[in-house]
Amino acid sequence: MKKISVFLFLIPIFLFCGCSKKPDEKKETIAIVGSFVITKEDLMNEIKHLNEDLKDDEILSELFDSLIEKALILNKFLDKKEKERFLTLKEFGDLDKINETAQIVLEREVYSKIDISSDEVENYYKEHIQNFTKGEGFLVRQMTIQGEKLKEEASKLLEQGYSFEEVAILYSISPEKGKLQYFEKSELPEYLLPILNNLKKGEVSKPIEISEDTYQIIRLESKEKNYVLPIDMVRQIIRLELSDEKGEKLKEEFINSLKKQYNIKMFPQNLWFNYMKETR
Repeated sequence: MKKISVFLFLIPIFLFCGCSKKPDEKKETIAIVGSFVITKEDLMNEIKHLNEDLKDDEILSELFDSLIEKALILNKFLDKKEKERFLTLKEFGDLDKINETAQIVLEREVYSKIDISSDEVENYYKEHIQNFTKGEGFLVRQMTIQGEKLKEEASKLLEQGYSFEEVAILYSISPEKGKLQYFEKSELPEYLLPILNNLKKGEVSKPIEISEDTYQIIRLESKEKNYVLPIDMVRQIIRLELSDEKGEKLKEEFINSLKKQYNIKMFPQNLWFNYMKETR
């Protein structure tokens, strides 16, 4: 009976001594970011997602840095109780969940705060006017129509004097819907150049079959030796450009704030490639 008691007493001691290592002692751990343990398997999953056999140290290092950045962002998503313990990215979810959650946090903390004013758009336009100055080409309106019947209906309305843009709004499947567009000669497909050369200002082309049962109708507004795109034609493009610039800046500031908030411990000695530290 004594022997059994001694044996039972030794079990918890044995279990205690044989307990698993801390995350920072495991060879498969390549980084600890806040509450997240990043393993070799996590990085391998990122590489597999690209469907490539990557061996370039610089690219692998960039993927490693990107994974650390995702883990930083995910820390912001965890509640107080979850932050009290370490968890692996695999425990958090699959690659899709990781990416989607990181995007949700970025949308809430970064991209939703981007605001582009009209003054900023106008200033950008003035400062980059050379980017909106085009060479010889054509100012046109166009519509793309699917189906013989709809093509005929649209053509009749144009013949009756309805405006090109009104008809395009009703019938065109292309997003421009008859809005003004400018194309340099070098940008035009071969089939279109002779048609535009033969049109006079204000004339509308006959329907052009560009694929099976799909037609294009074009109105020539003018022929130009050079043309400065008006701000209304490029306003949305400028807004997107400014949004990208602001978004990158705000994201960098957000990531830097997370680096101050959450501890990052890396274990490059556990990587299978020569880690090249990010210099920016």
